[in-house]
Amino acid sequence: MKDWVQRKLNDVISDDVQAKMKEKMAESGITVPISASMLMRIFQKQMTKQDQIQQFSISFQDSYIHVNGIIKKFLVRIPFSIVLEPLEAKERTLLFKIHEMKPLNQNWINYRIFHKPPVTTYEEKQIHINLNEIDKVKVIPVGKIKQFSIQDEKLRVKIGL
Repeated sequence: MKDWVQRKLNDVISDDVQAKMKEKMAESGITVPISASMLMRIFQKQMTKQDQIQQFSISFQDSYIHVNGIIKKFLVRIPFSIVLEPLEAKERTLLFKIHEMKPLNQNWINYRIFHKPPVTTYEEKQIHINLNEIDKVKVIPVGKIKQFSIQDEKLRVKIGL
């Protein structure tokens, strides 16, 4: 069926018009604003008492995502501050790299906070967040992330074909 429609379009429409149509279709999409509280809900759903993470918070500043909280290790409370930089999008998953981490950049802290499959995973100093767990994104049945940016304290994700 798809081939038949393509052949009919080729018969009727010139190459220039067809190229412009494809370009417009590639550019189009639905922009979904994702707030810090939506991301918080994703992480809080996954956290367990064994993680021992307290006072967890997420905020957007400039073009970065800031994650703060306190993690316990052997009864010692370690406050942490992580700055995530957006890298790229694959299908409906966003990849972030750790831009900055205080007081120390330790894999065990990052793993304990961010490695919660299937929603978030941490591997090789990158955090992968599957946006299909967010209700606003889940409503859109098809498409993949075309572009994303942080604007006006929201993560704006454009989903298209």
